[in-house]
Amino acid sequence: MLQILRKKAQSTFIQIIVVIIALVFIFWGVGANLGGDRQTALTVNDEEITFQQFQVAYDQAYQRLSEQFGGTLPKGLADSLNIKQQVIDQLIQTALLRQGAAAMGLTVSAEEVRRTIEGMAQFQENGQFSLDRYKEILALNRMAPTKFEESLRHDRLAEVATRAIASFATVSTDLEVREIYGRVNEKVAVRYLTITRDAFLDKVTVDDQALTEWFTTAQENYRSAPQVRLSYLSYPFAEIADQITIDEEKVAAWYRDNQADFTTKEQRRARHILFTASQDDPPELHRQKAARAAEVREMAMAGADFAQLARDHSEETAQDGGDLGYFSAGEMVPSFDQAVFSLQPGEISEVVTTPFGYHLIRLEDIRPAQVRELAEAREEIIALLQRREAEGMAFQLANAAYEGIIGAGSLTAYIDKHPEAPLRQSQFFDRQTAPPELRDDPQLLNAALNLKGGELSSLLKGENGYAVLFAEERKEPELPAFADIRTTLATDYRKFRAAEMAAEAAEAALTALQGGRDLAEIAAEGGYTVEESGLLGKTRSSQESGFPAELREDAFLLSASSPLPEKPGKVGDDYYLYRFVERELPTMPDDPAETERYRSSLLEFKQQQLLTSWLQHLQGEAKITRNQAL
Repeated sequence: MLQILRKKAQSTFIQIIVVIIALVFIFWGVGANLGGDRQTALTVNDEEITFQQFQVAYDQAYQRLSEQFGGTLPKGLADSLNIKQQVIDQLIQTALLRQGAAAMGLTVSAEEVRRTIEGMAQFQENGQFSLDRYKEILALNRMAPTKFEESLRHDRLAEVATRAIASFATVSTDLEVREIYGRVNEKVAVRYLTITRDAFLDKVTVDDQALTEWFTTAQENYRSAPQVRLSYLSYPFAEIADQITIDEEKVAAWYRDNQADFTTKEQRRARHILFTASQDDPPELHRQKAARAAEVREMAMAGADFAQLARDHSEETAQDGGDLGYFSAGEMVPSFDQAVFSLQPGEISEVVTTPFGYHLIRLEDIRPAQVRELAEAREEIIALLQRREAEGMAFQLANAAYEGIIGAGSLTAYIDKHPEAPLRQSQFFDRQTAPPELRDDPQLLNAALNLKGGELSSLLKGENGYAVLFAEERKEPELPAFADIRTTLATDYRKFRAAEMAAEAAEAALTALQGGRDLAEIAAEGGYTVEESGLLGKTRSSQESGFPAELREDAFLLSASSPLPEKPGKVGDDYYLYRFVERELPTMPDDPAETERYRSSLLEFKQQQLLTSWLQHLQGEAKITRNQAL
């Protein structure tokens, strides 16, 4: 129930939009028009997004991803996820949302701005909004309250637009709910046989003529990787950071200016009892459920154990006594959230109405907002500031060296004049055998392997530092002699031909099935085994059946009138022939909570699709320019 309540309060797509909004906030959630570096990175129609805003957005996205991996982002993951492009897309979409809201005449009320500011942890003391702290922090950042509030109002337009567009999708009918339940929970069974590549390995004849002909067509697979031997100057951030001493005043200032990073919001733990009634239910049912909730509340107020009352009377699974665990303000639907955060531990609410029905709530515990002390966060802040300063220092050192190399005429001449320079030299290496500082930095490694013999790189920035590379020698890819790799060729050729034979056998078997022959006959002739998949669900794990999970989607396309696939199923080098047996169509259970869960999920999906379509339309009509340096 906790997850349902949270989803209702904030759909998946709205959560994404909230993240998008957070990305462009330069100061605790506020981004546009706050001044600073006005060099334009992106222009969305007439709205400019500065490089400063982009960098803050990128740093925040990178930090959040790093936190998911314990504070250290795995090598290459940032590149594979293309964080930069994700941030660019998010900044563009957020700008379009703001502009769309303005075009629709939507505004952010002064009351909403006030509530937002009061809810910001950085403006709170002991869990409560502090006007003095609010003014103090703004003053430290040289910002007037009116400017801050206007900018906050501007940025929150994106969220207003999200809510407005989503409000056009408000209903999921019973027919739609039953249909989506059926699609999600239907099951299908097939009868199948497997034709494996390995079954044909012993049937492949290998001779020099066939092997030579095949080598001619597949030889590029055996060509060696390019190799390079380098002399290079390396300026790793980590090594430079270790030599930097951070002044304690800088640590304290960072801690003071970034309080939100060290603050945990107040959390509350509650139990609830639910009497379900949806918006589509008749008024009489609502009256009955509200009356029943009032009766149970009287029992609770008379001293009955609330957890036991939840087990006995709640119309959702409540074996845990209705315990919702700990959650922060804003995670539940508004009426539920307001009730919980108005109680004291041990108090029981009045009957609370939500889109799910009627609730009784008992507050169990309060975890006050907590702020990590400076002493606890000190080492973390020092490491962060060291890294930031190290990046600038590494650039200065590397840039000076690069200019010195150009001025001297060569890396060798520069080293003669500057023997203290951090020169490193390698043996020949390829992508797998590169020195660790290059192997662990894809940008530098790619640059190294693309250098020609005798070529000096530009000044390069990688994930972990700066470098200047010089290719002493380069070995181009070479094709090994046939005799040197004959054994490997024979093994690979046998696998290749066996896979071809398995594919031919599978095609022939499917043709026979389509011609009316029985699966058991084909299995007997080929020495295969016919197996039954049993009823397969769309979400069941592949371990529950021998039928491969990769082919389940295709199996659900079959029917009694169209029992065979258009082509054999292929997983790896193995092939599957299968025939439809039966389909089980589920009946929606008479469970109001389950029905409401599907109704809510379907409504979220509708809202997401509507918002996505609207954004795509806005983006298609927009004039968007991107700075070439981005």
